[in-house]
Amino acid sequence: MERTKALKEALAQNYSPAQIENFFAYTLSQDDDTLIRETLQAVLHHIPSKAMACTQISAAWAAMIQDHSQIPVSVVCGDLSYFGTQLFVCHSAIPTSAPGTTITGHWDGHCWLEFGGVIADASIFRTIYHGEVPDRLKNQIKAQFGEGSGAIIGTPDQMTANHFTYVPRYTLGKMQIDGIITGLLLG
Repeated sequence: MERTKALKEALAQNYSPAQIENFFAYTLSQDDDTLIRETLQAVLHHIPSKAMACTQISAAWAAMIQDHSQIPVSVVCGDLSYFGTQLFVCHSAIPTSAPGTTITGHWDGHCWLEFGGVIADASIFRTIYHGEVPDRLKNQIKAQFGEGSGAIIGTPDQMTANHFTYVPRYTLGKMQIDGIITGLLLG
């Protein structure tokens, strides 16, 4: 219940009450599942494998889902823990810039998607496999999920069963998502 409240508060930063109600009421169909898998494969194919690319991967994936479906999807930013060890702690929202301006700098949180009652993280394995991560953590992830995993998708309860804890703090708005995608396209 506490997680649902935190997610509602994060969604309220960029969505109307009616959109939030639709977000929580939406049930994924078989066609939705197919689209999610296809867009995930496309995003992972087109974005180079590197650590710390959660904002780019999440923004691109959300935009593709939005462009090809009616699935209410949100890019969520927040904290991430694995086996109780905090991997990312989000202290602030990603800033919004005016069109035509660039923001550079370091951000301390993690991004993932939420839709249809699930959490979908397409970047954590790339960060683990390609980042400067303690060997203990890298080996633990490889032992649990194998080498070369692309994404983890599941309900909050399933994530907890897999020892991941996602704590929503903020969401990205359309202007932020568009800016991140523009940055990706410009290289």
